[in-house]
Amino acid sequence: MSVMIASVKNNREKVLAIIAVSVVFGTFIFTVIIAPQLDERKSRLARMHQLQLKLMKMRGDLLIKDRIDSIYSQIKPLIVSNGTDQQEISLFTRELRNLYSKLRVNTRTIKILPIVNEEFYKRLSIRIEMSGHIQEIINFVHSVETYHNPIRIEQLNITAREIADNVQASFLVTKVVAESET
Repeated sequence: MSVMIASVKNNREKVLAIIAVSVVFGTFIFTVIIAPQLDERKSRLARMHQLQLKLMKMRGDLLIKDRIDSIYSQIKPLIVSNGTDQQEISLFTRELRNLYSKLRVNTRTIKILPIVNEEFYKRLSIRIEMSGHIQEIINFVHSVETYHNPIRIEQLNITAREIADNVQASFLVTKVVAESET
């Protein structure tokens, strides 16, 4: 019986030794081969997610750029340049004169302001002071705002006078013109 017990004990020690060697070998394989590969995969996944986010942002930027280009292509014929700065100002003053000449208003002053150059367009500005019946001033505002070329009123000051329904008005009217492509 003692031989059998010794044999079982010896087999048990062999099994435990095999298990211990297997655990040590498995741990060694895991730390040397598997763990670095898992870390590498984890860093590659994180980089891939960053690149996917960057790609999505770039796609969004391209969609916005395409939308802006589409809108600009629709607007460009309206703001196309008609020559030099002097020619542009002359055309702009003529357009404004055509709008207020039909009305019964007295123009007091017309002041051409310096041209402001932006990245791809120029902004022309004219300050007009006029007086007349309030309905005529409102008609002028309406005609500017509904004019077929894109001009707009940026500032408007109205002062009442002693005469009923007569007012003095001051306008800053602007027009945007594309830079001439030369």
